[in-house]
Amino acid sequence: MRKTTFMILVAVTVAATAGAAYRSLHDGNEPVTARAGEIFLPELQRRANDAREVVLTRNSGTATLKQQGDRWIFVEKGNYPANGEQVRRVLVELAELRLVESKTRKPDLYPRLQVEDPTAKDGRSTLMTVKDGQGGTIADVVIGRRRIDRLGGGRDSLYVRRKDSDQAWLAAGNVDITGEFQRFLVRPLIDIKAERIAEVATIQPDGTRLVIRRDKAEDPMAVVDLPEGKAVKEQDKVTKAASALAGIDLDDVRKRGEADIPDNAVKAEIRTFDGLLVTVATHETNYRAWARFTIAAAPDASEDAKKEAEQLKARLEPYDFELLGYKTAPFTTKLVDLTGES
Repeated sequence: MRKTTFMILVAVTVAATAGAAYRSLHDGNEPVTARAGEIFLPELQRRANDAREVVLTRNSGTATLKQQGDRWIFVEKGNYPANGEQVRRVLVELAELRLVESKTRKPDLYPRLQVEDPTAKDGRSTLMTVKDGQGGTIADVVIGRRRIDRLGGGRDSLYVRRKDSDQAWLAAGNVDITGEFQRFLVRPLIDIKAERIAEVATIQPDGTRLVIRRDKAEDPMAVVDLPEGKAVKEQDKVTKAASALAGIDLDDVRKRGEADIPDNAVKAEIRTFDGLLVTVATHETNYRAWARFTIAAAPDASEDAKKEAEQLKARLEPYDFELLGYKTAPFTTKLVDLTGES
């Protein structure tokens, strides 16, 4: 969703609620007055276009999503790019929440609705704070338990509470901040088509090297210098070596050097026909596969490959990436994986 689309959506919502009765939400000891159907956060609706930062807080940690120029970044992930469309979507969803009915004002009942203090040991809520470019708070809301279509008509609802109020509410709508915070990262990482790959060489920690290569794009990938008496039984793995860098999405990201990737990690050296060189160091620990990319261009690389190398180097080299395990398999292949014999 582009910024202009976001502005239009908010403008439409504001227009739809123009003339609504005044409501006030006071702090814990003051009366609460509101009407069903009213917007829960009118200030956010008025100032939605001022939003420059979204902070999500749970007992498991914090995610700070901040607008930087025309893009959003994930501060806790080394300022790695965040999915701006997803951030704008949850802002719109929060701005569109409408009150249905007031619920409890008793803190000991908050856990039932999951609107308790999100930093509590057993807290299951999420505090969503929206700030402007000067750091001023536009909205500060505890997001609680979601009710799937409880109101009928195909519309979800959820429990919410302003951080500075003890009044919990049932609100119509949904703010989809479920799941791990990594969901807000830009997930596509690298996508180099199979037809571009000329060679994939894997190097084990003991120096053992396996090379899979072809001379032309139309040729099949083949093992180089296959030892006498050995036969490839897993030809599919040889073929798939060409897809080693195709369609890779990240699961998580850290600043380079923060992931557990030892100096003697398994490495893969991948070369394209036009001279792009990608080295991937991979290490699996605690069922998590981490990869570190190093990018270069061969001296005889095409100009396009040299430009591509510069772009990939700037985007990938400052970070370590967690990948799905099956995606790292081509980076760690050994001869025994292809022959089935030790």
